[in-house]
Amino acid sequence: MPLNELTKFPNLVSVIPGSGIQFLDFGFSLPKDAPVPRDWGFFEERTAALNDDTMPVLVRRGDEETNRQERYSINVQQVVQMMDRNWMPIPLFREEMGGGYFRGPTNWARGCLVALDEPDADGNAYRFVLALDTNLADFFEEEAYLAPSPEDARNGRSFSLPSRRDPLDWFLREPWFKDWCLEAFKEMVERDERRRAGSRHVQPLSSDELLERMEGPHEHIARYRAFIDLLHALDILPKLKVVDRSTEPRPAPVDVDMVIDLGNSRTCGLLIETEPDQLGADITKAVKLQLRDLSRPEYVYSDPFESRLEFSRASFGREHLSLRSGRPDAFSWPTVVRVGPEATRLASLRRGSEGSTGLSGPKRYLWDEDAREDSWRFNAADVHGEQAPVATGVAFTTLINDYGEAIHGIDMAMEGADMRLLPSIRALYSRRSLMSFVLAEVFLQALCMMNSPSHRLRRRNADLPRRLRRIIMTMPTAMTLAERQILQQQAEAARDLAYLSLGLADIDFDENGAQKPVPKPDMRLPEVILKWDEASATQAVYLYGQVALQYSGDARAFFDVMRHPGNAADPQTRDSLRVATLDVGGGTTDLVITSFRAEGQGANVTLFPKQEFREGFNLAGDDAVFQVVRELVLKPIRQALADSGLGERAESVLDRLLGADHGEMHVSDQLRRQQFAAQVAAPIALGMLAHYETYDLTAPRDAELRPFASFFTADSKPNDAVVAYINQEAARQGARGFDLQQVVFLVDDTETDRVVRSVFQEMLRALSEVIWRYRADVLLLAGRPSRLPAVRDILVETGALPPHRIVPLHRFRVGQWYPFRGQNATIGDPKTTASVGAMICLLGEGQLQNFNFRSDALRLGSTAQFFGKLDRNNRLLDADVYYRDMRLDAEDYDLPDAPFQFRGPMPLGFRQFPVDWWPATRMYSLDYANNEVAAELNARTPLNVTLRRRTRDVKKQVVDSFEPASIIDALGRTVPKNKLRLRLQSIDDQQGYWLDTGILLDK
Repeated sequence: MPLNELTKFPNLVSVIPGSGIQFLDFGFSLPKDAPVPRDWGFFEERTAALNDDTMPVLVRRGDEETNRQERYSINVQQVVQMMDRNWMPIPLFREEMGGGYFRGPTNWARGCLVALDEPDADGNAYRFVLALDTNLADFFEEEAYLAPSPEDARNGRSFSLPSRRDPLDWFLREPWFKDWCLEAFKEMVERDERRRAGSRHVQPLSSDELLERMEGPHEHIARYRAFIDLLHALDILPKLKVVDRSTEPRPAPVDVDMVIDLGNSRTCGLLIETEPDQLGADITKAVKLQLRDLSRPEYVYSDPFESRLEFSRASFGREHLSLRSGRPDAFSWPTVVRVGPEATRLASLRRGSEGSTGLSGPKRYLWDEDAREDSWRFNAADVHGEQAPVATGVAFTTLINDYGEAIHGIDMAMEGADMRLLPSIRALYSRRSLMSFVLAEVFLQALCMMNSPSHRLRRRNADLPRRLRRIIMTMPTAMTLAERQILQQQAEAARDLAYLSLGLADIDFDENGAQKPVPKPDMRLPEVILKWDEASATQAVYLYGQVALQYSGDARAFFDVMRHPGNAADPQTRDSLRVATLDVGGGTTDLVITSFRAEGQGANVTLFPKQEFREGFNLAGDDAVFQVVRELVLKPIRQALADSGLGERAESVLDRLLGADHGEMHVSDQLRRQQFAAQVAAPIALGMLAHYETYDLTAPRDAELRPFASFFTADSKPNDAVVAYINQEAARQGARGFDLQQVVFLVDDTETDRVVRSVFQEMLRALSEVIWRYRADVLLLAGRPSRLPAVRDILVETGALPPHRIVPLHRFRVGQWYPFRGQNATIGDPKTTASVGAMICLLGEGQLQNFNFRSDALRLGSTAQFFGKLDRNNRLLDADVYYRDMRLDAEDYDLPDAPFQFRGPMPLGFRQFPVDWWPATRMYSLDYANNEVAAELNARTPLNVTLRRRTRDVKKQVVDSFEPASIIDALGRTVPKNKLRLRLQSIDDQQGYWLDTGILLDK
């Protein structure tokens, strides 16, 4: 797992106030020759009572000579035993001008000690994560001093860890703090008792029972005191000061742009700074977005991460005791979901009785605006009741309603607006709204990261705060207009909610009485830019690497080298290059063909892009994974079941476990099915595909048998409960000796190639014809699944372009400037090209040397030309086309007054070309409003339905979509329009994606 890179902090480290919770990482080891104490001797009065105000006295450190009486000793192992993975208050007190320390602040610093399973790269056996709550609080002499004050910042006061010689008993006697240590000690003892008891139930210890197991009535305080002395002896914690941002004049913050590519399966992001004294940004200084794992704080993730989300309340210790200190909002992480690897790990710990706690990714559900029937619940592995708590109760959820909508954005004129103004109580959030939840968490992590000491110390102006200026998001090339607008709305809502929940903005009212967020001084609400599609952004990476770096800005020289011989004689293409990009993602496959025209002389030119063609389909890498699961992963499991005595019944048993819902299926069975898909089937399939990525048709490898365990690392092993569930269900159906972990899987690249081809061949052949007809000069292959050999092989076989003109970007050499560069300065993971390309599109408008790129000329038009009813294979046959030659890019365009017949639930979608065989894209579902309406109207069918266009209204948050204009029954009578429901729905199964349902088999 990725431990955070350690920073060598100076003696004095600055902290940016109001920058959320900041983390500082430290590493250390305790070899035998380390100049630190290894045990501590303590004295306590025999008359002392458990946890009273009588403090244990430190009478000996290590091998020191002493003649003082000692009751018991504490060694390093005992300190680690109590502190390991426990957030504890850390006394970083204000230094007094004349020496010594003031009485606090007492509740602004917490630490988490982690004993590593293996030493890190520097040989450290331990990590210590220091967390700082950077919110300031006014100080009043007669009240507790809990957090640094604005006056501390103005006066430049320092904060540090006291030594053993400094008075500390006053802090150790704080009732909330004593109880904190006692609870930590009690949990440690009970954990040890449970370990020794095995499967036998252990009752919680009473106070008397706990005291019997203690060396003295304040052993918990003694262990803590030894811990603080150890930290001081290690001398790893720097002094801290809070940057003054209230005294005028104050220097301007450093502006930061954030680029994020949030995909169906994976997400990655970049941050790039613009110094106050610079006009532009240095692309070589871009850094990867980092996510801090809030439940395993020693981990930080910077590579592309999973788009999965899990509802989880971040905890930095014992909130009920922190409340007693007088600071109720201390260390309050405001958002409600975790994302990436942390979410994946939390999902693996689910038991099944909690309720719904997460989703594989929100992007594929932008169409779903319906509230859930049951509440979202917190993922709580340590909750022993039947259901986990409802996912509310943090700062973020006070700003949204039960639908997940930002309350400040509710249109008061809409029906039922009053009820939508209430903060969430039941957590019935729509799946669409979860996009804003994920983005808010990512934005919050970015705000904390860019203001962290470790980040700032690697940059100029280390003491200046960082301020987010722009958020640039990419989108799938063929994303519908409606979904684009929804994504923009969700991103803007996420920005507002992140700033409001972090206290960087307040709610105010505009001239019309509508609520709006207003940033605080020194802050601004970053602009959300959704302009560039992923495939076009990828082209920008390729052109920048070639034109700016390889040809020093001489675009024509590069064009002359790369131009296809068939285009060389065409005078219209003399100053241009036509680039095709095939972006195979997790959820969509997109093709863009763009002509780039050079204007200017020599190396002083401007590139003008003109998009010639774009298309996209909801068929991509996840579909290949799904098919590999069905054909190659389940096959040996099915055979093992048959060999265990089930014979031909193995098929029905597997279908019962992994097929669609049935009447006898319990909610826990549904969870285990989903966990099997996510934790067992998908990782094995991905392992087979990763092996296949190096497949060479000219030098095939022998197939190999691999055991179950070989597909998993120590950190990615499936939950034991999932494996046990499959084994127990198999035994219940009559299997003898079946063990999922003993199943052996055949890894055969030839078979994997066959399966991958079956998924992509038809689509890629159709797209190859387009590439050939548009006479592209070069074809770029982007997206992680483009590394699969079948993708390139199919394209080569079509003859659309010669093999040397097909460029797989994972082997493309970019140079040292590329933030996600792999070995030999290649791209490595093509997923990253979209975010880096969007950064180039942004900076290419006048801020990059040798590369002036008019990305503003890229315009994404609608590809919906023919609209109608889709068949079960997602084909739009000519007989089912209702509207032709649509022009949805024109705001004044409306649909023809042409009714079509409705006889029952029907999927509606579109295609771009007037040919039946061209794949269509699902867009809507038309159905009865409810079962009662279906019973009422079915006898009056067919209904003649006419649609009209509902154009976008920014103020009322209405997206550009269709709605019923009239409904006439078979007898010519008018039917109220609310009897039918036309809803956006871009995937076939309304229940959800296979990674969310776990349904791997169907009839």
